[in-house]
Amino acid sequence: MATLTRRWAKTDATQQRILDAATEVFAARGFTAATMADIVDGSGASIGSIYHHFGGKRELFLAIFERLAAEIDRHIEEAAAAEPDRNRQRPFEGNIRAYLDAMWANRRAAMVLASGDTPAGFENLRRSSMHKGFRLWTSSLALDASPRGELFTRTLISIIAEASAMVILCEDQADVAPISDATIEAIDRLTR
Repeated sequence: MATLTRRWAKTDATQQRILDAATEVFAARGFTAATMADIVDGSGASIGSIYHHFGGKRELFLAIFERLAAEIDRHIEEAAAAEPDRNRQRPFEGNIRAYLDAMWANRRAAMVLASGDTPAGFENLRRSSMHKGFRLWTSSLALDASPRGELFTRTLISIIAEASAMVILCEDQADVAPISDATIEAIDRLTR
Protein backbone atom coordinates (compact mmCIF):
# COMPACT_ATOMS: atom_id res chain seq x y z
CA MET A 1 0.00 0.00 0.00
CA ALA A 2 2.97 2.36 0.43
CA THR A 3 3.23 2.71 -3.36
CA LEU A 4 -0.38 3.87 -3.47
CA THR A 5 0.38 6.52 -0.87
CA ARG A 6 3.22 7.90 -2.98
CA ARG A 7 1.11 7.71 -6.15
CA TRP A 8 -1.76 9.73 -4.71
CA ALA A 9 0.55 12.24 -3.05
CA LYS A 10 1.78 13.15 -6.57
CA THR A 11 -1.60 13.11 -8.29
CA ASP A 12 -2.50 16.35 -10.00
CA ALA A 13 -5.47 18.56 -9.25
CA THR A 14 -7.46 17.37 -12.28
CA GLN A 15 -7.33 13.75 -11.14
CA GLN A 16 -8.30 14.73 -7.60
CA ARG A 17 -11.21 16.81 -8.91
CA ILE A 18 -12.41 13.90 -11.05
CA LEU A 19 -12.20 11.49 -8.11
CA ASP A 20 -14.00 13.94 -5.83
CA ALA A 21 -16.77 14.35 -8.40
CA ALA A 22 -17.02 10.58 -8.95
CA THR A 23 -17.29 10.05 -5.18
CA GLU A 24 -20.13 12.56 -4.95
CA VAL A 25 -21.93 11.14 -7.99
CA PHE A 26 -21.65 7.56 -6.71
CA ALA A 27 -22.84 8.69 -3.28
CA ALA A 28 -25.85 10.49 -4.73
CA ARG A 29 -26.88 8.10 -7.50
CA GLY A 30 -25.14 4.83 -6.72
CA PHE A 31 -22.56 3.14 -8.91
CA THR A 32 -25.06 1.43 -11.18
CA ALA A 33 -27.20 4.50 -11.94
CA ALA A 34 -24.28 6.95 -12.19
CA THR A 35 -23.13 7.90 -15.66
CA MET A 36 -19.89 9.23 -17.01
CA ALA A 37 -21.85 12.34 -18.07
CA ASP A 38 -22.71 12.92 -14.38
CA ILE A 39 -19.02 12.76 -13.53
CA VAL A 40 -18.14 15.11 -16.38
CA ASP A 41 -20.73 17.58 -15.10
CA GLY A 42 -19.49 17.31 -11.52
CA SER A 43 -15.79 17.55 -12.29
CA GLY A 44 -15.71 20.02 -15.14
CA ALA A 45 -13.28 17.68 -16.88
CA SER A 46 -13.83 16.40 -20.39
CA ILE A 47 -14.89 12.82 -20.99
CA GLY A 48 -11.57 12.33 -22.80
CA SER A 49 -9.65 13.54 -19.76
CA ILE A 50 -11.53 11.15 -17.48
CA TYR A 51 -10.88 8.20 -19.79
CA HIS A 52 -7.26 9.25 -20.16
CA HIS A 53 -6.63 9.45 -16.41
CA PHE A 54 -8.78 6.55 -15.24
CA GLY A 55 -10.59 4.65 -17.95
CA GLY A 56 -14.24 3.93 -17.34
CA LYS A 57 -16.65 4.05 -14.44
CA ARG A 58 -15.35 0.81 -12.86
CA GLU A 59 -11.77 2.12 -12.88
CA LEU A 60 -12.93 5.36 -11.26
CA PHE A 61 -14.59 3.35 -8.51
CA LEU A 62 -11.39 1.35 -7.97
CA ALA A 63 -9.37 4.58 -7.90
CA ILE A 64 -11.63 5.86 -5.09
CA PHE A 65 -10.83 2.64 -3.23
CA GLU A 66 -7.09 3.07 -3.84
CA ARG A 67 -7.20 6.67 -2.67
CA LEU A 68 -9.03 5.68 0.52
CA ALA A 69 -6.47 2.91 1.15
CA ALA A 70 -3.66 5.44 0.72
CA GLU A 71 -5.37 7.83 3.16
CA ILE A 72 -5.73 5.05 5.72
CA ASP A 73 -2.04 4.18 5.35
CA ARG A 74 -1.13 7.86 5.78
CA HIS A 75 -3.21 8.15 8.96
CA ILE A 76 -1.59 5.03 10.41
CA GLU A 77 1.93 6.20 9.53
CA GLU A 78 1.29 9.65 11.04
CA ALA A 79 -0.15 8.15 14.22
CA ALA A 80 2.86 5.85 14.59
CA ALA A 81 5.26 8.77 14.08
CA ALA A 82 3.37 10.98 16.56
CA GLU A 83 3.44 8.43 19.39
CA PRO A 84 6.25 5.97 18.68
CA ASP A 85 6.52 4.66 22.26
CA ARG A 86 2.82 3.89 22.60
CA ASN A 87 2.71 2.28 19.18
CA ARG A 88 5.68 0.03 20.04
CA GLN A 89 3.91 -1.18 23.19
CA ARG A 90 0.45 -1.64 21.66
CA PRO A 91 0.78 -1.34 17.87
CA PHE A 92 -2.55 -3.01 17.19
CA GLU A 93 -4.39 -0.45 19.34
CA GLY A 94 -2.68 2.47 17.60
CA ASN A 95 -3.53 1.04 14.19
CA ILE A 96 -7.19 0.58 15.12
CA ARG A 97 -7.50 4.16 16.34
CA ALA A 98 -5.75 5.55 13.27
CA TYR A 99 -7.82 3.35 10.94
CA LEU A 100 -11.12 4.43 12.47
CA ASP A 101 -10.03 8.09 12.46
CA ALA A 102 -9.17 7.73 8.76
CA MET A 103 -12.54 6.16 8.05
CA TRP A 104 -14.29 9.11 9.71
CA ALA A 105 -12.14 11.66 7.88
CA ASN A 106 -12.93 9.93 4.57
CA ARG A 107 -16.45 8.80 5.41
CA ARG A 108 -18.02 9.95 2.14
CA ALA A 109 -15.75 7.67 0.10
CA ALA A 110 -16.09 4.91 2.71
CA MET A 111 -19.89 5.12 2.43
CA VAL A 112 -19.68 4.77 -1.35
CA LEU A 113 -17.45 1.72 -1.05
CA ALA A 114 -19.64 0.14 1.63
CA SER A 115 -22.92 0.82 -0.17
CA GLY A 116 -23.24 -2.61 -1.76
CA ASP A 117 -23.77 -0.96 -5.16
CA THR A 118 -20.32 -1.72 -6.48
CA PRO A 119 -18.72 -3.06 -9.65
CA ALA A 120 -18.63 -6.82 -10.16
CA GLY A 121 -15.79 -8.40 -8.23
CA PHE A 122 -15.20 -5.40 -5.97
CA GLU A 123 -16.31 -7.14 -2.78
CA ASN A 124 -13.66 -9.84 -3.24
CA LEU A 125 -11.01 -7.18 -3.87
CA ARG A 126 -12.09 -5.21 -0.79
CA ARG A 127 -12.14 -8.29 1.41
CA SER A 128 -8.72 -9.43 0.17
CA SER A 129 -7.23 -5.99 0.72
CA MET A 130 -8.68 -5.74 4.23
CA HIS A 131 -7.41 -9.21 5.07
CA LYS A 132 -3.87 -8.37 3.93
CA GLY A 133 -3.82 -5.09 5.84
CA PHE A 134 -5.27 -6.48 9.03
CA ARG A 135 -3.02 -9.54 8.81
CA LEU A 136 -0.07 -7.15 9.18
CA TRP A 137 -1.70 -5.58 12.23
CA THR A 138 -2.47 -8.91 13.83
CA SER A 139 1.15 -10.02 13.47
CA SER A 140 1.75 -8.37 16.86
CA LEU A 141 -0.84 -10.76 18.31
CA ALA A 142 1.23 -13.79 17.22
CA LEU A 143 -1.63 -15.55 15.45
CA ASP A 144 -0.66 -18.55 13.40
CA ALA A 145 -1.91 -19.66 9.98
CA SER A 146 -3.85 -22.61 11.38
CA PRO A 147 -7.62 -22.79 10.86
CA ARG A 148 -8.01 -21.55 14.45
CA GLY A 149 -5.68 -18.59 13.83
CA GLU A 150 -7.38 -17.80 10.52
CA LEU A 151 -10.83 -17.88 12.12
CA PHE A 152 -9.62 -15.63 14.91
CA THR A 153 -8.11 -13.18 12.41
CA ARG A 154 -11.38 -13.09 10.49
CA THR A 155 -13.27 -12.46 13.73
CA LEU A 156 -11.02 -9.50 14.52
CA ILE A 157 -11.46 -8.16 10.97
CA SER A 158 -15.23 -8.43 11.37
CA ILE A 159 -15.14 -6.45 14.60
CA ILE A 160 -13.07 -3.72 13.00
CA ALA A 161 -15.25 -3.69 9.87
CA GLU A 162 -18.39 -3.28 12.01
CA ALA A 163 -16.70 -0.50 13.98
CA SER A 164 -15.83 1.28 10.73
CA ALA A 165 -19.45 0.94 9.58
CA MET A 166 -20.49 2.69 12.80
CA VAL A 167 -17.82 5.39 12.42
CA ILE A 168 -18.77 6.39 8.87
CA LEU A 169 -22.28 7.16 10.12
CA CYS A 170 -21.04 9.51 12.87
CA GLU A 171 -21.90 13.17 12.42
CA ASP A 172 -19.33 14.39 14.96
CA GLN A 173 -15.69 13.34 15.23
CA ALA A 174 -16.07 13.22 19.03
CA ASP A 175 -18.30 10.16 18.53
CA VAL A 176 -15.40 8.19 17.01
CA ALA A 177 -13.31 7.81 20.19
CA PRO A 178 -15.96 5.83 22.12
CA ILE A 179 -16.32 3.47 19.16
CA SER A 180 -12.52 3.07 19.01
CA ASP A 181 -12.43 2.41 22.76
CA ALA A 182 -15.19 -0.21 22.51
CA THR A 183 -13.45 -1.88 19.56
CA ILE A 184 -10.14 -2.09 21.41
CA GLU A 185 -11.90 -3.36 24.55
CA ALA A 186 -13.65 -6.11 22.57
CA ILE A 187 -10.40 -7.17 20.93
CA ASP A 188 -8.57 -7.08 24.26
CA ARG A 189 -11.18 -9.43 25.73
CA LEU A 190 -10.72 -11.84 22.85
CA THR A 191 -6.93 -11.76 22.90
CA ARG A 192 -6.38 -12.29 26.63
